[in-house]
Amino acid sequence: METIYFIILGMLCPSSSLGQVLEDIGDKRYTRSVVNMDELLVLADYHAGNLENFAAELQRKAIIIRWAIYQMANKQELLERSLHQNKWDNSLEIYSLVRHMQEDWLRWQLFMEKPVGEENVKYINTLKPNMPKSWDFHDAAEGLRRMQTVYAMSIGDMAQGALNGVKYNSSLSARDCMSMAKHLTNQSRWEQAENWIEAGIKTLKKPEPYPETRWLMGPNETDFYVALAQVQEKLGDFEDGLNAYQNALKNSPHNSSIFQNYQLLENKQQTFDGFDPFGEEQDAEEFFSDDSAVPHCCSGKCKKPKELDLYCFYDTKTSRFLQLGAIKKEILSLDPYVALFHDMVNPKERSLLRQLSKQHLKASTTLNLQSGAMEVESFRTSKSVWFPSEFNEVTQRLTIVLEQATGLNIEWAEMFQIINYGLGGLFEAHVDSLLSDEDRFMGKSDRIATTIFYLSEVSQGGATLFKKLNLTVFPQPGAALFWYNLKNNGNAEPRSIHVGCPVIVGSKWVMSKWIFDQGQEFRRPCSKLSVNKQKVYK
Repeated sequence: METIYFIILGMLCPSSSLGQVLEDIGDKRYTRSVVNMDELLVLADYHAGNLENFAAELQRKAIIIRWAIYQMANKQELLERSLHQNKWDNSLEIYSLVRHMQEDWLRWQLFMEKPVGEENVKYINTLKPNMPKSWDFHDAAEGLRRMQTVYAMSIGDMAQGALNGVKYNSSLSARDCMSMAKHLTNQSRWEQAENWIEAGIKTLKKPEPYPETRWLMGPNETDFYVALAQVQEKLGDFEDGLNAYQNALKNSPHNSSIFQNYQLLENKQQTFDGFDPFGEEQDAEEFFSDDSAVPHCCSGKCKKPKELDLYCFYDTKTSRFLQLGAIKKEILSLDPYVALFHDMVNPKERSLLRQLSKQHLKASTTLNLQSGAMEVESFRTSKSVWFPSEFNEVTQRLTIVLEQATGLNIEWAEMFQIINYGLGGLFEAHVDSLLSDEDRFMGKSDRIATTIFYLSEVSQGGATLFKKLNLTVFPQPGAALFWYNLKNNGNAEPRSIHVGCPVIVGSKWVMSKWIFDQGQEFRRPCSKLSVNKQKVYK
């Protein structure tokens, strides 16, 4: 069953001050933008240094103890020699021994009781406010899950560092796999959880450089097989579940809890033999799936209609200024009109816009129609910041060039929104128009058109997909993707529904500009025709 989200982006009033636009970030939401990863690396370095200081303190204490034991051993040897020679007539030695036994060992008791690491623990507490929160892990796990689902990647391959057919010099640990499995079991995604557990078991069997840390960090092989048995029980795979419990008991033969669960499952198998826990009408995967809002055409492998095999040309006629410098346009669809404008933003400008945005990005929000509040949602995983058109020379130039390229009045438009996507960053299926056709032509503005400037290269994923057109557009640095959200008669164009596909590898930077229908009365006047064709000059 196909699910479509019609998402309305939050509009920011063009009269907002720059101080309001560049507000401080209260909640980092690390996973929603890759620009925060350097901050996490710094935090990781702080923690590692703190742990190293803790180890040094333990070592210092151990050195003191070993040196003291050496001294005590020498003293003990001298005293025992005196004892064997019946030379206990030395008052100094007697005094020294009594004092040592009465006083020194009390000091040693205090030394042993004094905990090591109090200062290190305090330091950890000072770092906690900047550490990722539970929702950051949720974002990360969901990014990985959606990435795997949308691109139909093998979970086993992902755990070994292969993403959509490309092998990288990285992989996931057994702990990573178990945490993914737990996240999925919390969502009742049993099959995916099973695959992650099996990938974790495979990883666990590989030689580990420092196996001593496993007892501290976990999980062990027994934990994996118990988790696997529980998931397989949920799937109705009782036989496989019993085998998993048997493997767990091989590692922990005296664990009464595992043996009890094994017996319970054995009884359950005999009672429900041949019973399908999900019924005959709907299988488990379909029942729990909600990823149709991000379709599989994100890979770009869907077949395009023949009418979308169009052309490129140099536009010198949309604006008289283009006679001085033509714009290279690639027409992707005539009805509805979708085009790619090439070489709109040069490398220096792209770098500047990214650098200016980094310190001001915050989690992207959408408008809740019921409450009227701007909310951070799971269907849009990115960070963004708004810049007025007059913010700097780059935004001023792009405003002028965009007007020349589209023939529209860009004075009637929202501010630029610069967006960076995080792990598996996406924007589910949505339309950019704001009004229903019933509320139209009553004095309210709507978004007649959208422009997305691509500010970075993306190694894998991150395409913009028009799902009703089977049109997949991958990011091209410097280019601008333009389309109309409204038909020629002013009503909404349903075929403009589009998806920001999950990023697999890379940092996806884009800059959006939404143009209003008000102010375009003489630039793109309404007609009775509902078709959404654009006059194309060649």
